[in-house]
Amino acid sequence: MKSAKRFVMMVPVPVLVFLFAWAGHRMTPESAPVARGAAYAEVRDCVGCHGDPKNSVADANHYQCSNTNKMTWHPAYDVECKDVMAYFETVRLRRNFDDRAQNNMRNNIDSLLIAGEQLVRKYHCFQCHGHFGQGGFKNAKSFKGYVPGYFGNDFKVLTNNADPASVREWIMHGMDSAILQKPITGRIAEFFFSRQAVNMPSYKSLKSEEIEILVNYVIALNQFGPMTAKTVRLYAEQSQSTERFAGSHNSVTPKTLKLANQYRP
Repeated sequence: MKSAKRFVMMVPVPVLVFLFAWAGHRMTPESAPVARGAAYAEVRDCVGCHGDPKNSVADANHYQCSNTNKMTWHPAYDVECKDVMAYFETVRLRRNFDDRAQNNMRNNIDSLLIAGEQLVRKYHCFQCHGHFGQGGFKNAKSFKGYVPGYFGNDFKVLTNNADPASVREWIMHGMDSAILQKPITGRIAEFFFSRQAVNMPSYKSLKSEEIEILVNYVIALNQFGPMTAKTVRLYAEQSQSTERFAGSHNSVTPKTLKLANQYRP
């Protein structure tokens, strides 16, 4: 205790301020509207009425929230409307996946988003990283208590600012060992990785085409950031677009995307 006090007294005040600010920033939990909405709606069976791809009336024109607490026919709710609306949009997206994939096949559209979505569903990536990588899955004894999504500062820190090489390491080996080599933070990371309940599995047995699709898809989802209902609908539109997605890495080619069609979930 005394040595710690001596250390603090020896460090210049600006440095201490920086260190405390840095630590606070790193330790601040992150969450997305989709995850917050899911946490509320999934235990209340809200998707019994909401999230129907063929009926958007129940979702108030998709992402324009209305105060249905004032409507006698609707159960009272205590949650941010925008959060559950974002979640309902992901439910709709999940339910209409086959329609989107078949539309692309009919129109000869090679879509990174569809190819990636096929594979993450096959390998159950969203079960831990949340709907469309939006987080929310608890992870006991981990640094922040949850499995990070594909957005925000958590993702940047773990993947060296969304570096494809780092994302590839995580997918293939369940860890980017470069994190452990960093001074101070490496030891902190090693401590929490060794004790947390859920660790990333290794997918090095996947075909190289699958790995490259997953790398690009994860980075593409990161480009969308914390998804709102409007962002989810933008994703839906871009998943059926002939334009190359701006967040994709050059290693994914149309040939690679076509190979993904055989990996239907």
